[in-house]
Amino acid sequence: MTVSADHVILGIISLYPCSGYDIKEEVETGGAGLFSGLSFGSIYPRLRELERQGLIESQQANTGARKRKLHDLTAAGWEALSEWLGTHSAYPIPTQDELLLKMGFWGSAMPEDRATLIDHLELRREQSLELVDRLEKWPTNGVSSISEYGMLLLKYMQARLEAELGWLDMAIAQLAQPPRPPVQDPRDLIPAQRQRRAKALERAESAEKAPASDHSH
Repeated sequence: MTVSADHVILGIISLYPCSGYDIKEEVETGGAGLFSGLSFGSIYPRLRELERQGLIESQQANTGARKRKLHDLTAAGWEALSEWLGTHSAYPIPTQDELLLKMGFWGSAMPEDRATLIDHLELRREQSLELVDRLEKWPTNGVSSISEYGMLLLKYMQARLEAELGWLDMAIAQLAQPPRPPVQDPRDLIPAQRQRRAKALERAESAEKAPASDHSH
C-alpha cells in the first residue's frame, strides 16, 4: 500500500474528529503539512469518497452560532489506517525539491549566472530559519497536542534543517567564488552542453536578424 491523500486524511482524523476546514488547517500549519503533499483542493472530494467507502462517518456539530460537519473514523477506517501504518515506507529518494532539481540543470542552462542561484539559496536559507523558529516554539505554543512520537518528528525536522542550513552556507560561499572545474566528466558532456546551447542561441539570433537583412536588400 502506497501513501495517498486518503492515508493523510485518515491519519489527521485519527487525531480528533475533524471538519474539512480542520483538515485544511492541519495540512497548512500542522505537522501533516511538513511530510505530505496533500492539497486543499483534494480534501473535500476525498472526504466524500472515504464516507462512501465506509471508512469515515459524519455528523453535524454545533459550534457557537454555526454548524460544522465533523468526520470520524469507522472501524474500517481505523483498520485501513493501521494497515497503512504497518507497511514498510518507501525510501524518500529522490526528494521532491524543486530547488535541488533546478541545481541539477543549472550548469547546462545558466552556468554564467551564479548570482541568481545564490539568490535562490539565500531565500531558501531565510525560509529554513523561519521554519526552525516555528519548530522551536511548537512544543510550548499552548495549542498543539504533541505526543512522544510527534516530538520525535520535531527533533528529526530540527536535525534535518540544521544540516540543510550548514549546506546552504557552504553552497552560497562556494558559488560566490569563481567556477570550479567538473569533479568528473568522462564523456565531455559539460563542454558539449555549453556548445549546444551557444549554437542554439546563435541560430535563434540569426533567424531574428535575417528578415530585416533581407528587407534591406
